[in-house]
Amino acid sequence: MSRGHKMLRAGATALLAAALPLSALLPSPALADASSASRPSAATGTIVPLPDLTTTSAGEPLLYPDTPNPVVKSDILTIPPGGVTQWMTHPVPAYLYVLQGDLTVQFADGRQLTFHQGQSFLQSQTQWHRGRNDGQQQVRFLAVFLDAKGIPVILHPPVVR
Repeated sequence: MSRGHKMLRAGATALLAAALPLSALLPSPALADASSASRPSAATGTIVPLPDLTTTSAGEPLLYPDTPNPVVKSDILTIPPGGVTQWMTHPVPAYLYVLQGDLTVQFADGRQLTFHQGQSFLQSQTQWHRGRNDGQQQVRFLAVFLDAKGIPVILHPPVVR
């Protein structure tokens, strides 16, 4: 097994370990709505499978970073009703899971995709985009970045003055 594959396996294991306590953060309706095909787990709950993701929201292939210093970073972000983030790209893979509300991803070319509570997706790495909350309730989502130490997970365009 190559070193890159070993790092990929270690990163995937760390991502899985980080995601396991996520069920404690989710309200019960989010679990129920995420998939109609839940199955019993070995513990005292259920496992709700989420879709396997191989392409980003912009159709780019999933590419893992090749680095000797891998790290998994994660944040829970909130956008208030009517809120809009700055324009951004991500130099590393970004997995997003909508915890509450409807998150609209707007691309610089005008395309928009809306993701609802319980949906997951990979965010675009090469196309400028921003998050919007066009709804009446706050949007909360988990963002997990498969990163390398010292690499920023979000890049914003330069400010022209």
